[in-house]
Amino acid sequence: MRADRKEIFRSRFQKHYSRLCSIAYGYVSDRDDSEDIVQELFISIWNKGLDSMPEAEFTAYVTTSVRNSCISFLRKRKEDVVSIEDCPFLAGDVTDDSPEAGHESPSPAELLESALATLPPKCKDIFLMAKLQGLKYREIAQKLELSEKTVENQMTKAIKMLRAYAAENRSLLAVAVILLLSIIVNR
Repeated sequence: MRADRKEIFRSRFQKHYSRLCSIAYGYVSDRDDSEDIVQELFISIWNKGLDSMPEAEFTAYVTTSVRNSCISFLRKRKEDVVSIEDCPFLAGDVTDDSPEAGHESPSPAELLESALATLPPKCKDIFLMAKLQGLKYREIAQKLELSEKTVENQMTKAIKMLRAYAAENRSLLAVAVILLLSIIVNR
């Protein structure tokens, strides 16, 4: 019986793994995270003995479970906010290693414009429509004749790129910009 269970589990894993990873990737937009979510799901199925379900029920169960796991993952990731105290370069002994050291620092508006300039045009437009105009993803999708999922993916891309920009620019103004963007993004 144990060998039969292993074989059934293995065949179901092989049958559903890539499809579930694709579903998870649609939510989390990261290959490694999507694979982790699906692998954890299959570990849970094995531990709970849920692999003995009829095929139709199993398919529905894993599809719903991977969706719910992705939503939980995204909620947790959204809650993982870095506090100002966790930023060592805010401790007061900041040195500017940039080649422009000694020159006048750019204004926050210039830094924000510089950060937004790193975004692809469509991505920037969607970000600005959502965060400055306060439009919902559905409204943006209708205006630009795109799917809501495309708008969501572009927003995720914009936020990742802006965070990367702030991480690369270690000046206090870059920190101020990323804090402002975080406030805008999380409101």
